[in-house]
Amino acid sequence: MNVAKEEKLIQISALVLKEMRGTLRQEDQMVLDSWLKESERNKEIYLGCRNGQKQREAYKDLQYFEKQRDFDSLKSKIQFRNKKKTTVVLKKLWPFVAAASVIFAITGIWYWHRVGDQQMDIQVSTVNDRLPASNQAIITLSDGRQYQLNKAESQVVIDGGGIRYNDGGQVAAINAAVSAKIETPRGGTYDVTLPDGTIVKLNAGTVLTYPTIFAKDKREVTLVGEAYFEVAKRKDHPFVVQTKNQLVQVLGTHFNINAYQTSSATKTTLLEGKVIVKELSKDRQVTLLPGDQAFNNGVKLSKRTVNVQQEMAWVYGKFNFDGKSLREVMDELSQWYAIDVVYRGDVPDVAFFGGTFRTSKLSTILKILKDQDLSYELTDDGKLIIEKNESKKQKGG
Repeated sequence: MNVAKEEKLIQISALVLKEMRGTLRQEDQMVLDSWLKESERNKEIYLGCRNGQKQREAYKDLQYFEKQRDFDSLKSKIQFRNKKKTTVVLKKLWPFVAAASVIFAITGIWYWHRVGDQQMDIQVSTVNDRLPASNQAIITLSDGRQYQLNKAESQVVIDGGGIRYNDGGQVAAINAAVSAKIETPRGGTYDVTLPDGTIVKLNAGTVLTYPTIFAKDKREVTLVGEAYFEVAKRKDHPFVVQTKNQLVQVLGTHFNINAYQTSSATKTTLLEGKVIVKELSKDRQVTLLPGDQAFNNGVKLSKRTVNVQQEMAWVYGKFNFDGKSLREVMDELSQWYAIDVVYRGDVPDVAFFGGTFRTSKLSTILKILKDQDLSYELTDDGKLIIEKNESKKQKGG
């Protein structure tokens, strides 16, 4: 679905919600009526929004991501510990998002946003919009050579034959270089296949350093940022990922590491296999099984069970804001859209849940992240200014 159509459906969902509340203005009614006249399909969607049974079914589907096509492979590899408990927040949310749930379940877009009991008053001002992250990365070899990777490609392979794109196009010869560093900027992403066949997917703002030829007894790489690893199995040849405060050791498995320098904690989430996470400063370690996450805040290393679907959402091209605070969400958007977030005044760290596709423009995401107390303004120099609506009105008046 293209971005324009996605944004239109977000607009329509908001109008349907207003109609349900009885707060639809005359000009809004004209927009909704015009949309209804465009096609019979639109009328079907609208009637579905007013159908209680459809609302319940769609909301249930969105409440869990069980029917998301991209997560089928995850479900086949891991037994999730489902907790079919409806939280107080979700119960309160139900009357306000039922109609929107139908729209997005039918059309393939999914999202929730934080909604309170008050009338929503959202202001989103975009001087310059921001496109989502694209294929961008730089490879720097230990001998000083540096290469800007082709944006038309998405994966680079390094082996004894040199550095090449996945389609066979040559980037560079190895020559005397003993290691390489691949770096994605904010707003960039890339995949790399390591000399042993391990595939690594780099999120935005990530640096991965690795040898051009692995040692005989150990395969070791260093990570800053976030990456998803599919490690090639090599018996008696462990694969080690070093981050700022820990080592992750495996033989062959699928896992994700979030270790941004701006974050106070490092999170290691296991999808398949088994990994050992060791602290660098202390003689402490935890063993992860599928569905487990190691949480290392630099003071304590702990293990917990997590929703792997949510943790892996970025790998499958989705944002999942479920249960995340405003600042956690903004940290993620800052990397993906290469923006600097500025908080003005006393901005509450409200919680959001839900998400949408990472192919959306920033303005679309900001419309989704509606909150009755906040306003968002994107300046032409890439700053996203967030403040309470009350403080903005006081300054203006």
